[in-house]
Amino acid sequence: MQKNISIPFHQFANAMVAINALGSPSGLHGWLTGYLSTGARLADAQWQVEAENYLETPEALPKPVQSLMTVFYGWVLHGLESESMNFTLFLPESDDAELSQQVDAMAQWCKGFLDGFGAAGKISGKLDDETKEVLQHFDAFSQVELTADDSPEDSEDLLHELIEHARVAALTVFLAFNEPEAGEPKIIDDNESSTPNQLH
Repeated sequence: MQKNISIPFHQFANAMVAINALGSPSGLHGWLTGYLSTGARLADAQWQVEAENYLETPEALPKPVQSLMTVFYGWVLHGLESESMNFTLFLPESDDAELSQQVDAMAQWCKGFLDGFGAAGKISGKLDDETKEVLQHFDAFSQVELTADDSPEDSEDLLHELIEHARVAALTVFLAFNEPEAGEPKIIDDNESSTPNQLH
């Protein structure tokens, strides 16, 4: 497991551009988060195949990118398991992207989460109400987009609300389907019981 590391979004995105990947970094992060949240895990060889398929690369991942994917997997899993609860969505920084690009990335992340959650194939039968609600929220978030009527200030504030809501929701689902390690149980304190108003 990769601990005490950070993967800058722009560096990861540049690596994906270099291999002509069609899938987005945010979407891939969402996919892996959704997959891991079901309690499923991937061996490195399996993960490399899934990442390549998701990214829709024209050729097999080169060795340096495979190494990056190995680190990426451990980084995401550690973020979800960490008691510090500092897991975050993998999105472009505001200094590097327009607001519309950040909104698109957030939507891609949520769509990726749903795809990964389903691809794991571990969740069968009826889901509990809380998990169903989270998945419904992610489905709504995956369709969010800016319009000409949205003011930049209000849109930015709302985007931050949606991102935080998605972050806490992802951790909630992860903890529901993953047995905590020995020790005190991990508790998510989500003060937001309802979905923030969405961008139109």
